[in-house]
Amino acid sequence: MERKTNWLAIAAAVVVSMIIGFLWYGLLFQNQWMAGNGFTMEGEKMFKDGVEIPMSSTPMIFNTIAMVVYALIMTWLLGRIGANTWMDGAKFGGAIGLLMAVGVYIGNVFAQNPMSLTMVDGSYSLVLFTIIGAILGGWQKK
Repeated sequence: MERKTNWLAIAAAVVVSMIIGFLWYGLLFQNQWMAGNGFTMEGEKMFKDGVEIPMSSTPMIFNTIAMVVYALIMTWLLGRIGANTWMDGAKFGGAIGLLMAVGVYIGNVFAQNPMSLTMVDGSYSLVLFTIIGAILGGWQKK
């Protein structure tokens, strides 16, 4: 039997994902992430390696779209493996997050980025996908 898409759960997963991103990159690890990427702030202006970069809402728009796509794909995958509980979803999401974290690590090794950046971005992927999986695994339409 095909799993019904729970649009409310998908919306909740997207909202929670955005909150996690705000906390992760805005409150908890902003300084480490900015330093690892060469960003600095002077007042309201942001600079990368000393060059001012324009502020734009475009990255947030693409991030929101990506979160919707992640939630839709995760819903489909959870249905395919028969995950029916929040714990099943969290385990599967954690596996996806770990896979993403390894990709972050490899990319940062090649780019010779600092390990602190890998830790921030990699752990974000792990936490993000674990929570998305838990929400979608535990909140299903009957």
